[in-house]
Amino acid sequence: MEFRKCIECFLCQDVCHVLRDHSSKAAFYGPRFMIRIASLEMHPKDTLDRRPLLKDKAGIGFCNITKCCTEVCPEHIKITDNAIIPLKERMDDHYFDPLRALARFLRRNRDETEGS
Repeated sequence: MEFRKCIECFLCQDVCHVLRDHSSKAAFYGPRFMIRIASLEMHPKDTLDRRPLLKDKAGIGFCNITKCCTEVCPEHIKITDNAIIPLKERMDDHYFDPLRALARFLRRNRDETEGS
């Protein structure tokens, strides 16, 4: 429900130092769009996997959690704590968890062996 309070003032986008300092507008979507992705990703009835989008196109890894976007939000949405960090955790769990990587590696080897 918190994400639905967004009035799309884009103050969070304006103060985001990643967008401002690094000229990474194509590589990082920014906090406003992370709120939108989080509202969809965390909806219990939504089944679409947005982790590849977060990792590649949305560039969530560029955010370094300074919370400047949260500080300027007129609706007091905790953008960093409730949207960006959980999205980063979901993406990291899927792509960078060593146990999952090992399981994918073993599964791939088993499938190649069975296919031969």
